[in-house]
Amino acid sequence: MSGMMGMDMGDHVMQNASGMQTMSGMEHSKMQGMNKPGMNGMENSGMNMSGNHDPFYAPGSGLTPKAYNGGKFLSYTDLRAARPLYRNRAASRTIELRLTGNMERYIWSINGVKYEDADPIVLNYGERVRIRFINETMMAHPMHLHGMWSIIDTGQGARNPIKHTVSVQPGTTTDIEVEVDAPGQWAFHCHLSYHADGGMFRKVVVRGRPA
Repeated sequence: MSGMMGMDMGDHVMQNASGMQTMSGMEHSKMQGMNKPGMNGMENSGMNMSGNHDPFYAPGSGLTPKAYNGGKFLSYTDLRAARPLYRNRAASRTIELRLTGNMERYIWSINGVKYEDADPIVLNYGERVRIRFINETMMAHPMHLHGMWSIIDTGQGARNPIKHTVSVQPGTTTDIEVEVDAPGQWAFHCHLSYHADGGMFRKVVVRGRPA
């Protein structure tokens, strides 16, 4: 992928990455009411499950999948960890990552900044951090953090499901938590390669190491 020469996807050593700025180039008029935390007043954190609405899809978007032949479509809300992988504890801080872009110009970014112009996301070994994805685009973005698990907040506490890749649907806010237990430098990107190549990519630097 252009701009990523020198990155070893085995050790995930890369060049530049993540800043926290506002979205640029996005057509806000097309996203009216769908580009703010909570999306039309709904906040995924804590999983407001009132009614039949799936909180991992934007209400009224028509994008919630339906199963064929009377079956049930499984969502993240249906997942439950068989056993806790980590001690359930509060995150020490929240990092907000807005998934941004312009479909007409086909530009993709995080917080309005593409990979080569961004600073790394810096984490501290041993901390637990909450990452809030706010998808301001009209496409789904399967976000993948190398080296560490993503614990999806479905409101089940210690039994929240754990995944490597978390798909963030258009116009939604999704929270994950990460136990920072892998020192080094890691890739963090949309798993659609053409989105990552377009700039929806970051380097994560974990400071410190086991004592």
